[in-house]
Amino acid sequence: MNVLKEGKLWLLLLLGAATQLTPLSSETSLQWLLFVGKFHPMLVHFPLGLWVATALVLWVGLRSPALVIEPWLRGGTKASFWSGFFTFLTGLMLYFSGTYGEEIVPHMLAAWVFLVSLFVFDVVLEKGVGMKKMGWLALVVTGMMGYAGHLGGVITHGDLFESLPWEVQATTETSEEGTVLENHQDDRSVFTAAVYPILDDKCLLCHADRRARAELTMTTEAAILKGGVSGAAMIAGQAEASMLIQRIQLPEDDPLHMPLTEPFVTPDEEAFLIWWINEGLNKKIYEIPVQFASFIQPMTE
Repeated sequence: MNVLKEGKLWLLLLLGAATQLTPLSSETSLQWLLFVGKFHPMLVHFPLGLWVATALVLWVGLRSPALVIEPWLRGGTKASFWSGFFTFLTGLMLYFSGTYGEEIVPHMLAAWVFLVSLFVFDVVLEKGVGMKKMGWLALVVTGMMGYAGHLGGVITHGDLFESLPWEVQATTETSEEGTVLENHQDDRSVFTAAVYPILDDKCLLCHADRRARAELTMTTEAAILKGGVSGAAMIAGQAEASMLIQRIQLPEDDPLHMPLTEPFVTPDEEAFLIWWINEGLNKKIYEIPVQFASFIQPMTE
């Protein structure tokens, strides 16, 4: 193995080891990590596109054996690897920032395996094995790319299968039985009358307009749906896939648990927030189920 390939192997080992490090917590480092990490969404398209193009070249070569495709394969594989390497580095910065939950770890590991598979593909290609064997190996590389991309999509957009129409309908159907108020004179929204007071007590110290840690503001429903550097803080109708609920459910000594310090969200408040995300967005307080009536704050003059 030549020096360049040995160097690439050591880089891969270092990247793999870095995924096991603990995220940083310094405010100064956080700003730089988030700045570098913002390049990740842009760079991530390069290794994906380059590898798809390389795989297509291989497919053409398998269909037309007379064509000389090896230089294109080598160039495409190397371009895919190095673009993937720098993309991985920017994603690693987001991990170190501590603004993502535990779901980023399997995504990183899958992306690392994708880079390793590209490295193996390159080594095997240099040995001059048959194109059919390279085709099978390319399927493995493509599979790892697809799996890593799927895990990245789950972080950004939630689980694809939880977005199936019948799943969404099942979680958003609201029972008419047991809604709380017969007096409709108070037409405040659920968010204003019941959710905002919880967030004000537990979240807004770090996530108000002027104190938007990780660029996340939680003063309105729209702002929470928009999210911050880690993506949407909640997904309408999908509480369990929402980062807001996931962070609350982490162990209290976990550095990613929210809020960072007491007072923590109580089990009853958590249950109410889950109902709100699944069924209560844009609703009025007279539509709140009876068991959550205690969260309604009195109107103030």
